[in-house]
Amino acid sequence: MKRGHAATERFFRDAGIADGMSVLELGCGPGEVTELVADLVGPSGNVLAVDRSEAMLAAAQERVGRKAERDVRFVCADLNGPPDYLADMGHAAFDVIAGRRVLMYLADPQSAIAGLMPWLRQGGLVVFEEADSTLCPGRVAAMPAHEQAVSWLDRMLSEEGVDRSMGFHLPATFIDAGLELRHVWAEAVIEGQGDQYTLGELLQLLTPRLESAGVATTADIESLGARMDMERDPSRIFASTMRFCAHARKP
Repeated sequence: MKRGHAATERFFRDAGIADGMSVLELGCGPGEVTELVADLVGPSGNVLAVDRSEAMLAAAQERVGRKAERDVRFVCADLNGPPDYLADMGHAAFDVIAGRRVLMYLADPQSAIAGLMPWLRQGGLVVFEEADSTLCPGRVAAMPAHEQAVSWLDRMLSEEGVDRSMGFHLPATFIDAGLELRHVWAEAVIEGQGDQYTLGELLQLLTPRLESAGVATTADIESLGARMDMERDPSRIFASTMRFCAHARKP
C-alpha cells in the first residue's frame, strides 16, 4: 500500500513553500510530508521534523535518509508541551511552520502554534493541511459497507479525542494565535480516485487503533473489506472525507 501526495504538494506550493526555505514540520510521523517538504525547499533549504514517537522518527529517518543531499534533522518532542526542543535555536530561525493532520490531535492547537511564534521570522508562513469528517460521507446511491467504514473511523477518532472538525477550525486557530490568515482551500476525497489510500487499505493500516478503541476486530475489518469490494462501481461517487489547507503569515 502506497499513497501519493500530489494534493499536499499542490497545497504547500500554492501557500508559498519554496526553494531555500527553513521549515519546522510538526508531527512528521513516518516522514511522508518531511520528504515532500525537503524536496520543495531543495538542497539550499532545511527541515526540522518533530514527532513524539521514536518509532515514527526512526521510520522517517530511514525514508528521508535516501536523499543525502537534503538538510533534514529530527527531534523527539511532545507538541502539547512547551517547545523546549528549540531552546538552543535563535529566534526567527524558520521561514515556515507546517504539518499535515497533526493539529487535530493536539489538546490546544492554538496555544501550540502561538508558542512557536518567536522562532518564526516576521512574514513567515504557517501552513497546515487538516481533515474534516463531519460533512461526509457524500453519496447518491447507498453504499452501506463504505458508510460503515467511515462510521468506524469516526468512532475511533472520537474515542481518541481527535477534533474531527479541525479543517473548519483552522482559520480561528491561526487568528487566535496572532497570525494573519491568507487563504483556505478545501476539497473532497473521492474513494478510489486521487492519491489517498482506499478505505479498505486505511482500515487495514489502522487495525491496531480500531481494536484498541473497541470499534472493530481484525475479522470485522476483513469482512467489511470484502463487502466494500462488492460495492465498488466506477459509475458511483463516494466522498469519504474532506481535506482543508490553510495558510497564514506572521505579521
